[in-house]
Amino acid sequence: MPRIYDSANDAHDFCARHFPTEVVAERRFGDVGDGPDGRGNCFAYEAEHPPYEGEHYHCKTCKTLLNDSDN
Repeated sequence: MPRIYDSANDAHDFCARHFPTEVVAERRFGDVGDGPDGRGNCFAYEAEHPPYEGEHYHCKTCKTLLNDSDN
């Protein structure tokens, strides 16, 4: 659940506590540029992500290490 791709296709991960609503996410990440190779807007909300358990992904807001409960 806690991954958002901005319009430039960059991934942003959040813990469950700091995951923004879709409206807030689209305002913040939906118009920051076009995706690679001229694909246009790549914004995606609640996008697929790798398992957070045992990896080194951190919440964009609080920098907490993400774990299974954030999936």
